[in-house]
Amino acid sequence: MIYCLHKKELVNKGLEINGVKNHLELQHVIYNVIKIQIRFGAYRFEDRLPTIEDASQYFLVSVRTIRTVYQHLASDGYITISKSIGVKVKVQYSEQEIETYVQQFLAEHKNSLLDLSRSMRLLFSKAQWLGLKSISSKQLDYLEQLSTQDENLSPYIVILQHQFIYGALGNDLLMRLVWQVFMFFLTPFFSVPGNLKYLTTEQESLLQMTQLCRDQNWELLRTSTEIYQEQKYHALRNFYKNRNLFSTSKQQIPFIWSSYQKASQICYSLGMELLIAINHGYYPPGTFLPSLKTLAKEKQVSINTVRRTFSLLNNIGVTRSINGVGTQVLPIEQIAEYCDLSQPTVRKRLFDYAKSLHILTLSCRQIVEATISSMDKNSIEKWKLKLTAIAQVHRQELVPYTILSLLSQDAPLTAVRTVYTELFQQLFWGHPLRGMLKDPQSYTSFYLPYFDFFLESLERFDAVGFASKFEELMEHEIKFAVDHLVSLGINEASALILDQ
Repeated sequence: MIYCLHKKELVNKGLEINGVKNHLELQHVIYNVIKIQIRFGAYRFEDRLPTIEDASQYFLVSVRTIRTVYQHLASDGYITISKSIGVKVKVQYSEQEIETYVQQFLAEHKNSLLDLSRSMRLLFSKAQWLGLKSISSKQLDYLEQLSTQDENLSPYIVILQHQFIYGALGNDLLMRLVWQVFMFFLTPFFSVPGNLKYLTTEQESLLQMTQLCRDQNWELLRTSTEIYQEQKYHALRNFYKNRNLFSTSKQQIPFIWSSYQKASQICYSLGMELLIAINHGYYPPGTFLPSLKTLAKEKQVSINTVRRTFSLLNNIGVTRSINGVGTQVLPIEQIAEYCDLSQPTVRKRLFDYAKSLHILTLSCRQIVEATISSMDKNSIEKWKLKLTAIAQVHRQELVPYTILSLLSQDAPLTAVRTVYTELFQQLFWGHPLRGMLKDPQSYTSFYLPYFDFFLESLERFDAVGFASKFEELMEHEIKFAVDHLVSLGINEASALILDQ
């Protein structure tokens, strides 16, 4: 069975989605997807759902996760589970009930779905191009075989295809983002009665792209990935245009994405919050962070969570805890001395920094161009002031991060801002690397020509030139970061596929 081969391939590459340890979040997302399919009429009364084993392959999660999801669906009255018959739909909805639910769902998600569909080209087109460019001839065979499978499984097949393509880039954070986007957007959209016709066009486009890969026509492949992503927006826009939805007074449901949502990862979120405050000068070097009790009360977390947070900050060399005194913020020149690279959590957070930088590098050109093209004179002046401010303190090496911060605020699409805000925050885990530079002055001087070019481009409103140069700078940043991490023994960073 082609799905088994595909699943095995992913597992061998270490890219299985259930590598995400947040099983509760996975279960919640998959539960909602299957419930929506039932409520939309994609699965009708007494229809069989995929077996637990098959569903685990389609969703790229563990059998245990699917079993738990099915048990919850059964307890809520949507399905029945039996060894002899399998998994069958228990509820019976009339055509009117199905239409009412579809109307309600589409009305409440209209803004976020349209915004997300427009964002997908900006976020993923280059990553898709590089992923396709990176896979082998045998893997192209897998993609083509998937395109010829039973159309009733098409939403699952699309998930498999895209996880396979993006998985080739060696970045599980990108995989999780793609998975979340497709669970929120593609699966519900393709579950609407009559919408499978859009998948035919999508599969035809994908088959054309696999042929371009075989021909090594990378330039035309790049154009094709742009068109492929843009098709989703046009399909959704036409769908809403041609369908009369009733108005809803309910609040629009937004697209959300976060790297850390598991309870045991609260210390990472708190650590990131404190790290950002330290970087912004709220806690200058030599000062002390609030006490365990104070922070626990202020952030409404346990003292143990704060203790783990302080331990993490100590291990990455940002702070040190002094018995009987408190946790002190260290100057940047002492980071190398106190950073404990033997700690798995430190290595993971530094790798998170590289993975986030990788995603930003792959998407920045399109997003910079779209953002600057949408800005007015006041916004341009804001950008110029932000860049000038770092020059006044001779910190031009912060140019790429200042621009990324501005993009997270000013990108013209909500989904892009959501994703860029999360990714930008993850970059603060790279803070210890600044303290390990052997020649900081030479490092800063490298950025001076870029700084001047960006200011000149803003003066000219040259969105295309700015975007091209920024992509060049970001490609330098990710290559430098990967080389630095590998030199520190974090060899897993070398798995990130870069555009050569």
